[in-house]
Amino acid sequence: MTRNYWQAFFLIAILEFSVFLAGFWMLGDYEAKRFNVWPISEWLINYQGGFVRRGLMGEILRYFSDARGSIVLLNSLVLTFFYLYIVIFLAVYYFANIRQIGLLIIALLIPGGILHMSIGAIFYPRKEILFLIHFGILCLIYLMHDRFRVKEEGLSLDLFGITAVLGGGLLTLVHEAYLFMAYPITVLLFVILHKANRTYYPLKLQLFFYVLLIPVLFGLCSAYRGDPQIAQRIWDSYTLIDRLVLAPAAPYTAAYATAGLGWTLQQHLSTIYGVFMTGTWIYWLFFAIANAFVLVYIAIQIEKKQVIEQGNSESNYFKNSLLPLQTIGAFVISSSMVMIASDYGRWIACATNLTLLFLFTVSHSSGPQNLDWGRWKLGNRLIPIFNWMGGSTVALILILSYELIFQMPECCISGVDLFMPYAKFLELYHSN
Repeated sequence: MTRNYWQAFFLIAILEFSVFLAGFWMLGDYEAKRFNVWPISEWLINYQGGFVRRGLMGEILRYFSDARGSIVLLNSLVLTFFYLYIVIFLAVYYFANIRQIGLLIIALLIPGGILHMSIGAIFYPRKEILFLIHFGILCLIYLMHDRFRVKEEGLSLDLFGITAVLGGGLLTLVHEAYLFMAYPITVLLFVILHKANRTYYPLKLQLFFYVLLIPVLFGLCSAYRGDPQIAQRIWDSYTLIDRLVLAPAAPYTAAYATAGLGWTLQQHLSTIYGVFMTGTWIYWLFFAIANAFVLVYIAIQIEKKQVIEQGNSESNYFKNSLLPLQTIGAFVISSSMVMIASDYGRWIACATNLTLLFLFTVSHSSGPQNLDWGRWKLGNRLIPIFNWMGGSTVALILILSYELIFQMPECCISGVDLFMPYAKFLELYHSN
């Protein structure tokens, strides 16, 4: 009982710290520029220079902004998105009926996760937060369908399909990277739901339409990727207040993500070349492997508890293991942006959060059994590792040490950015 109290205390402390720290930073009496100018300028991209990729959200911001400009509204909107994601994340965990507070704490502490987002005001100010919200909503619909089956269960299946199609289409217009980040794992969840409901034909049509729609919209965005002239017209459409916040030294010249609209694939690939030339790739590989290790550990502990509760032998429960293998697969297919652009922290963080939502969701359902990943030969070779992780205190110590020591940057790496800023917290505490 005492252990449960301590776990509940740490859970509440982590959530409270995340909520208040993000709120104080985004709503406090500071300068208007609350996060990096690159994501700010990317949010502001609109259609004032004609149809162009990434312009949908900026057009919405422009419509609702006032004389103070769009950035003040953006600060509140981004914070709202972050809070909404926290609520959805906790709701997915709750309705998945996992009831393992220790695992929830580990999930919140993972680099790129909710706590680390709030500490550095990173990841959640990016457009990927919308991908996470959308996928989280789909996970909730999936869980509601699986948990509360009613006579008109086709309604929940239709709701899933329509939400996937409409939301995915709009998000591709918000940022075309949706195709590489949230689209693959959404297709995977869609397929799992379809296989569990083969007799419901409309869901098959919705799956087909979703699979086809997103690549078509991506192609459209690629055809209208923009050029320096369009970028300048878009920049000129920003209020002078916003331009002075973004580029006070040169407010009349397109800059940052707005100016980058005309970038070609070769220019994006050149940033990857820079990562390998500077040797920082080794850090990103470390974070990717470490986060994958944490995700698999969570999956193993969830599956282990389920097997024990069913009265099966704990020593044999990985012989037909699915959840850890699905977790690895979900993380890999959600990380394909690493082959295209060099903001590796963003890609790893998004893939990590998507995978957490996915494994919480499918752990509750018998649907994944329809995808017989247990026959995968590599999976059989991983069984000894899974068995070790399932009962190892060393694995837990390594995970907690990793989560409490390291902080994953969004993109560019310097030595101090790799570690949790405890010294800064102590400095702020003593200054008050």
